[in-house]
Amino acid sequence: MNKIVWIASYPKSGNSWMRYLLGNYFFNQNNNFDVDIISNLKKFHLDDKLFNSNSLKSLKENPYDISKYWIKSQENLKIINGNVVFLKTHNALVNINNNEFTNDDLSLAIIHIVRDPRDVLISYSKYRNLSLDETIKFMISKNLSYVRKKNDPTEIDIMGSWSFHYNSWKNGIIKIPRIVIKYEDLIDDCYKVFLKVMKFLSKNMNFQIDDEKIKSSINLAKFENLKESEELKLFKENQGTENFFRTGKYNNWVKELSYEQVKMIEDNFNEEMINLGYLKK
Repeated sequence: MNKIVWIASYPKSGNSWMRYLLGNYFFNQNNNFDVDIISNLKKFHLDDKLFNSNSLKSLKENPYDISKYWIKSQENLKIINGNVVFLKTHNALVNINNNEFTNDDLSLAIIHIVRDPRDVLISYSKYRNLSLDETIKFMISKNLSYVRKKNDPTEIDIMGSWSFHYNSWKNGIIKIPRIVIKYEDLIDDCYKVFLKVMKFLSKNMNFQIDDEKIKSSINLAKFENLKESEELKLFKENQGTENFFRTGKYNNWVKELSYEQVKMIEDNFNEEMINLGYLKK
């Protein structure tokens, strides 16, 4: 089959939780909690073999040149891994200078995870160690904004605003099957939502669903397990200064954001928030 299943989201929207659920289902053989199980569902990374000193210099000067290497990296990854590979991404589904982020030949399915942007604002500001107002400015930017990892010049996420990112994966430039999952629904009824995800995947990957495995995967991926693993310094993916797994709840924005901050988010993302049920018409 040799294709990618994307686990796509704006940062701090539940991507890691979904990877733990999927990781436990597909890769956990002994039914014990394994904090490193998500290493089987890595973040999409460019193929280092494609770069030399000149191309790295070009990336430093123009981060949007990263688009030149998206497809070739996925082609190489496909050959290396064979069959289906799960990849996390925070990149928008964009086309830059006729360079697509991915395409129908390389991609099998998309699991698109979204979260109330008012709560994203809080978590993302803490993760990036920015003020709420600085984070709002980034999230509503009309420019095709990006985030670059400091110690890796080839790890650049081209994201755009929260609404641009959401619409890119929702409407997209490719026709492959996709499912939209809300973080809040995962909290309210994880079994119902994860079963929906597995039915979607079983249809596209052609496998029979194991209901006991679903229940086990949910139990192993409980927020308490993830938070405890971070407190024990076992969770390796947090690059921020605050805890990665903070509350495991939603609507934190009600207590933590000012009226002006809430209005800024709601005014800029009104259509999308109504579409997702975060606001009423």
